[in-house]
Amino acid sequence: MIPLFAAALTASFADSLNPSAIAQQLLLQAMVPKKRHTLCFIAGLGVTNIVMGLAIYYGVVRRLKQALALLAANAPLPLYGVQTAAGLLCLLLGVFLVRRALRCREHPASEAKPPRSLSPLSLFVMGVAFCFVELTSAMPYFGFLAFLSGYDLSFLPVLTMLALYTLIYAAPLLLVYFAYNRLRHTRFLQKTEAALQKISRYMIPAALCLLGGFLAAGGASSLQKLL
Repeated sequence: MIPLFAAALTASFADSLNPSAIAQQLLLQAMVPKKRHTLCFIAGLGVTNIVMGLAIYYGVVRRLKQALALLAANAPLPLYGVQTAAGLLCLLLGVFLVRRALRCREHPASEAKPPRSLSPLSLFVMGVAFCFVELTSAMPYFGFLAFLSGYDLSFLPVLTMLALYTLIYAAPLLLVYFAYNRLRHTRFLQKTEAALQKISRYMIPAALCLLGGFLAAGGASSLQKLL
């Protein structure tokens, strides 16, 4: 088990030096009035990390990919139709939110209202979504899972290794959380928070537009080939 522990420690430390995750945590710290709710974002990321690791280790992901490929082969029109519709819906929602943010900018009086906090569930879902996006380029994570797959272990040791990996991976985000709360009343952080709150209005709409465009373009392209 010593090589396995060493692999978990080194891979998770390399994976934890993730500037995008730290930047996302800083942005959430600035835009969420109830700072403790940002822990739900970290929880969503950590839970997804563990669940995905278990799914990959036990072959669930491979079976899902096979089922999706079978569905694409037998019922491509409904599948790509749903993909295109979902993409257009995300795109329209993103455009709507961008327009609303621009209207708020033109009418500063509306900004006097206290900002509504994202719910803990919304932040948890954001953590899940962010983790899925990050997994597409998480080489240390998949390298560790490949190493872990070489061991024939029972469920508890596998869960322990993944929990250890996730704890180290999330450590910088927890440090950001505690350091931010400790220093949030300083003048520098207050100015930074005000600037990030303005930027945050456009982050989610822009992400929705990008996601919607990607899904709609892919679905429409696949439908065009079929028709």
